[in-house]
Amino acid sequence: MNRTLDEFIKGDTKISKENSLNNKTRKKRLKSTKLDQFLPNEHIDYFKALRIGSKRIQRMKIIEVSTKKEES
Repeated sequence: MNRTLDEFIKGDTKISKENSLNNKTRKKRLKSTKLDQFLPNEHIDYFKALRIGSKRIQRMKIIEVSTKKEES
């Protein structure tokens, strides 16, 4: 520790941002999978029907609520 102030400021060891970024482990992302690859067609059709049905039910509720407000 017998260094002068100038030697301390200049510093012999340099820390670069590139090295610190490369040393970090990057988070691995999962690959997207399609249900078609491992589910039978019956199951896929069932899920598709559920989605369409739920949209119809949501729309019907909106129509019913809006008609009740207009009548009042």
